[in-house]
Amino acid sequence: MHSDYIESDKRQTEGVVTMFADVQDRNILARNILKTYGLATRKEKLDGLRWYKKAKRECRALALAKGVTLRHSVGVVAATSPNLNWNKNVHTAGQVIDGYQQGIDPEAIEGCMAYKSNRLKGYKVMRDPNLSKSILKTLNGPKISAFFDNIMGGDSVTVDGHARNIAYGERVQLKSDKANIGVAEYRTLAQAYRDAASILNIKACDLQAITWVAWRRMHGIK
Repeated sequence: MHSDYIESDKRQTEGVVTMFADVQDRNILARNILKTYGLATRKEKLDGLRWYKKAKRECRALALAKGVTLRHSVGVVAATSPNLNWNKNVHTAGQVIDGYQQGIDPEAIEGCMAYKSNRLKGYKVMRDPNLSKSILKTLNGPKISAFFDNIMGGDSVTVDGHARNIAYGERVQLKSDKANIGVAEYRTLAQAYRDAASILNIKACDLQAITWVAWRRMHGIK
């Protein structure tokens, strides 16, 4: 019985230590995020605050051009977003929508820059009903689901490779193993953005966009 109490005490102590370490880690990450925010110009802050609204307008234009709903347009954009800059992302989403509408095999879409798995996901999104919960279920991944939610006006936190680099205060190649973000790490990074945003009294998704705009200029990213 005594050993059971000791073991239980030990588990509780380890839990508290782990939780304290997590908070410490988040504080370091939040400081790095705030540092990049502090280096943003006034224009970059304005551009960041408008980024997701502008993205939604462009997705609406894509939807009108292709004769699909806004949710489907944003869903395909989110599905095809990994490792593509915004302009390439929108163009590629248009190719995937065209391919779906024309009955083309997703692997046979000429000049499509999206990964095969993301093209397939884009096709699945097109088959979904016009409901955010259905499209989010198809998207599934935390980053692309958050990206969909942010463009649609939600306050998730999109943590891509750039957001990860900003939080860690380092720059690693987006296709490197180090840039792969696990589920637990994603939650920690997203919370760090929320922690930093609460200090600035702005939305976490807007902070992520502002720091991305500044980071892009600082590192010459197109």
